[in-house]
Amino acid sequence: MSKIRILIIEDEPDLGEDLQYSLEESGYEVTGIAPNLKEAYGLFYAQNPDIVIVDIMLNGVPDGIAFAEHLHENPARKKPLIFLTGMNDKDTFEAAKKTVPSSYLLKPYNIKELQYAIELSVEQFQGGGSLFSANAPNVAAMQDSFFIKKRDHLVKVHYNDIQCVSVEGRYSDIYTGEAKYTVRYSLGDMGKKLPTSFIRVHNNYLVNLNQIENFNTKDNQLSLKGDRFIPVSKRMKDQLMERMNLLK
Repeated sequence: MSKIRILIIEDEPDLGEDLQYSLEESGYEVTGIAPNLKEAYGLFYAQNPDIVIVDIMLNGVPDGIAFAEHLHENPARKKPLIFLTGMNDKDTFEAAKKTVPSSYLLKPYNIKELQYAIELSVEQFQGGGSLFSANAPNVAAMQDSFFIKKRDHLVKVHYNDIQCVSVEGRYSDIYTGEAKYTVRYSLGDMGKKLPTSFIRVHNNYLVNLNQIENFNTKDNQLSLKGDRFIPVSKRMKDQLMERMNLLK
């Protein structure tokens, strides 16, 4: 499990530090504060944040929009982006809107309003409905991780940290070495969202191949890291052994 990682692009040092403090107090990780466009590009590519909060005017120039345009031009670079600015004129808003930001907030910011904008931005970036809906699955998938809705926060869970997934009625339980998360997805739907390192070994279990420590072929039981044991059905045993790169 890890926190949502946020890059701040802000040229006013006091405001940048205050924003960092507020975000970290709210459970996020701030990867850095860039005061200009050059440092913004450097930090963005070096740190690969989950979301970016951008001021429009940097040292008197609308470089925040230039940064957003740069990301918007290439879908591979695109990340959720929130403008946080003192510019409330229509022309600036229209120029910013062309970059398709996740949100446009005016200074002075309200931390609760900003927190809601961050969570909605992550969800919208995945192309799904809101996790705040009572009937919506409480998970949004990214390239290498899940964001799981837990109370009033989104918790980031890396695929590599997931040991297994088990089904319980209409819900699935995701197990890492440290925690358990329950989501409103069937095991079949979970299998479609997870990478190819996950394999179904039983009607009730998906297992991360990278987390397997031992396979007792006599008892048809897997031992995962951290002494977690998972049954393997006879029907799925051959497929599992093919995927384990077995050396004979």
